[in-house]
Amino acid sequence: MEVEKNSNKKSSAAKWFARFLLLTLVVVPLVWYFIFRDTSPADVNSQAAKEAREEALTEVEISQVESLNGIWVIDTEIGVFDDACLTEVCGSSFVGFRIDEELVGIGGKTVVGRTPGVNGQFTIEGTRILPSGDQNTEGETPIIIADMTRLITDDAGRNSAIKRQAIETDKYPEASFVITEPIDFSSETALDIGFETEVVGDLTIHGVTRQEQIVLKVSFDGSRILVYGELAPIRLADYGIEKPRSVVVLSVEDVAVMELQLYFKKEN
Repeated sequence: MEVEKNSNKKSSAAKWFARFLLLTLVVVPLVWYFIFRDTSPADVNSQAAKEAREEALTEVEISQVESLNGIWVIDTEIGVFDDACLTEVCGSSFVGFRIDEELVGIGGKTVVGRTPGVNGQFTIEGTRILPSGDQNTEGETPIIIADMTRLITDDAGRNSAIKRQAIETDKYPEASFVITEPIDFSSETALDIGFETEVVGDLTIHGVTRQEQIVLKVSFDGSRILVYGELAPIRLADYGIEKPRSVVVLSVEDVAVMELQLYFKKEN
């Protein structure tokens, strides 16, 4: 009888261990996937982002441009900007930021904020890209103006907080970039193939303007001019941006990355 009892205990323990192991194998991946997994989308220079842009371009009507000379405006009708653009690659026009933070109970996370509210234009004369359009209050002509009030992240609480904290979009509803030197693409062949260039300009964020250099990739598919790239690092203190405060935020990096992905179409 004693041997039988011990055998039953061992069998029961084995069953409980098997159940515990099964539960662990199921629960741990789910916890990682829904809580600890970094859901930030790939950056604009990634292969995944390239494929998303190519797919978005196949879904629009292509009208070949006979001459590059003239005014080009941002095309916001390519691709779809929605909540998925904060967790997946995005094929539409947008500007935004990426910054690393440490969250209570979750750990490290790359926070991505993006706005589809982008206006701007430039003029091509020969082999030069020049600013064009309305001047700002300082008499400069922005090539890009971003509506910061439409800036969103993947978290509703954070979206509400950035209106009053950090970049304070309620107080500073616009950001802009003004090129201070023409962009020379050498020839139409260079634009067809695509080229990389370092652009010097005045970046205004949070009411502060500083001269920055941003590396941009530019290409032309016969219909649209695609411009994308990143500016890193941007020091928050340089633009008077205080780190956000929250009970769930342990720390935020001192620097961020600005990213942009824009399609331009020729104005009729």
